[in-house]
Amino acid sequence: MTSHDEETCPTTDPYFSIRNKSELLTGLIQTQLERILRLIDLEVDGVSVEADYFALGDPIPVKACTHYPPDSKPIRYEAIESYTYTEGRLRIIKRDLERILGLGHFIQGNRILNVNGFRLKDLQQWSNYPCNGMFENVGSISSYCNCDCEFCFEKGTKGLGILLDRCQLSLRELNTRIECYSPERKTGLLPSARFSLESFTNPKCVEILERIHEISPGEVKSITTNGSFLTEDNIVRLSRLHPIDIVVSMNSGSPGMRKLSMRDRRPGGDETAFAALPLLRKHDIPFLASYVPWPTKPLSDLEDLVRYVDKCDGLFVRICLPSWTRAAYGEAPFDTRTYWTEIGERVKRLRSEVETPIIMLPNMYELLTMLPVVQGTIKHSPAAETGIRFGDLIVAIDGESVFTRPEVTNWLSSRFETHNGPTIVTVMRGSERIEIMIPDIKHRKDLRYPYRCLTVSGANRRLGCTFGMLLVDGIQLSNLVKLKEIVEEYTGKRVLFYVSELAEHHFLEGMSMLGEFARFTECCDFHIEKLVPRYWGGNVTVGDLWTVQDLIEQTRSWIEHHGVRPDVVISPWTFLTPAGTDLLGNCPNDFERALDIEYRPLPCSQISL
Repeated sequence: MTSHDEETCPTTDPYFSIRNKSELLTGLIQTQLERILRLIDLEVDGVSVEADYFALGDPIPVKACTHYPPDSKPIRYEAIESYTYTEGRLRIIKRDLERILGLGHFIQGNRILNVNGFRLKDLQQWSNYPCNGMFENVGSISSYCNCDCEFCFEKGTKGLGILLDRCQLSLRELNTRIECYSPERKTGLLPSARFSLESFTNPKCVEILERIHEISPGEVKSITTNGSFLTEDNIVRLSRLHPIDIVVSMNSGSPGMRKLSMRDRRPGGDETAFAALPLLRKHDIPFLASYVPWPTKPLSDLEDLVRYVDKCDGLFVRICLPSWTRAAYGEAPFDTRTYWTEIGERVKRLRSEVETPIIMLPNMYELLTMLPVVQGTIKHSPAAETGIRFGDLIVAIDGESVFTRPEVTNWLSSRFETHNGPTIVTVMRGSERIEIMIPDIKHRKDLRYPYRCLTVSGANRRLGCTFGMLLVDGIQLSNLVKLKEIVEEYTGKRVLFYVSELAEHHFLEGMSMLGEFARFTECCDFHIEKLVPRYWGGNVTVGDLWTVQDLIEQTRSWIEHHGVRPDVVISPWTFLTPAGTDLLGNCPNDFERALDIEYRPLPCSQISL
């Protein structure tokens, strides 16, 4: 399935050649086929075709259709699985069409139509999917990459049944998505779930971004790139598209180490990436740098990158703790606990030596609390100017007590947008309580790069660093209130609640904040269990990557170990797609059918950092 960007051919109502088939069977097939053909047009190799009739069984020998209608061209379609991630009805249409084709043939004149695809008739009927803006509605610009990084997580998905469709956004598809986007409703065409890799491998990338800017000039465009294509010519063109920010996956502290580690196939890409950072600063494009440590790289290489980014005034450095799946390596490439600890110690030392904030992902590994602890301040920002520091605990804003990072982010964003005048931030620094006044910045023109760009674009709020305070994402107390409400429905029952290894501390702390943990254990037989994503294997622990089969296997093990069965299983729903399935297409009903145990999803937002 892809965009419907050509004139459609009307499909005739098929009649049936009935040969030794019951009228009941043919009636059922005809009804289902007519319903399907109201939604789709048939295709042969990407070209829309018109069928004259459908014949059940083996029709008279005729020549297979290999010609295309006049003036038609085949279109490169991406795999339908890229869309069934968010729209399960497409999976049903595909399944039913395949079953019907297993029973007979579409006929055009004296030719069999070798139907092997379909396109949606009316895309406006499929354009009610929420999106934050035109940029999000466009989705992945390219799922190709010019590098072959030794630590690339994508490699670990091969052999695990995860579709790795390769596709680049065409101008035709872009125009289709523009037509289907509603800025008033903030809705667009159903999104694709294909991997977004290096956007600039698409030769139309900058042109696409320019077109998005033309349609929605005030919208933030955030691009992730390995830097190979960030020539000064491209950077100059990008600088005309403010508000824009860049995530540069540097992954090395020198061109030589980048060449060894990332194996860039683009000539001169290593030197281009390193030359790009001062050019981004020169042209007022805010950027952050990303780094994935790996045992083949010395940690001194990480230090080199952090100091280089600090020199170039990047927003912050993002250290992505390395991981692998069972499909990537026959044996573990490193001991996770030892290596992650070593990385963490090195990061702690670096924070005392540079001004640029450094965060580690997943942040729950390092930040074992839901409390609003400042993870750094952006250079030249109001927060940095007024003396807010890394490690400060925010306890109040304008005299109102605050307790979690999401709460603080929401408070600060609201103050930035609606409040005139200074904002008073109260912090605890050790045992000392300090009140810090942040002046009104709405009309300040003296702020320096990189915060000046953020203030203009509003990207500061998107990054969760309003006023320049970096507050990484976290669990919201409202999620735990909902958990309490669900658990209370099962008073006197045995409740099994799954969390990820990294999130366990946060859930326990949050329940203590609410004073509800004792209540949970009093009203029911409440159990918290850490769930390990066995499907992925390796050292993957993130709950967003769970599968239904993981739930099934873990619950069976829990029953065997405890000798009792839970009455209900609860888990955060972040591993479920908008279509209500896991990444393999399985749904929670499969869990209930397999174990005859009720499953309740806990509404939660995904943690982005």
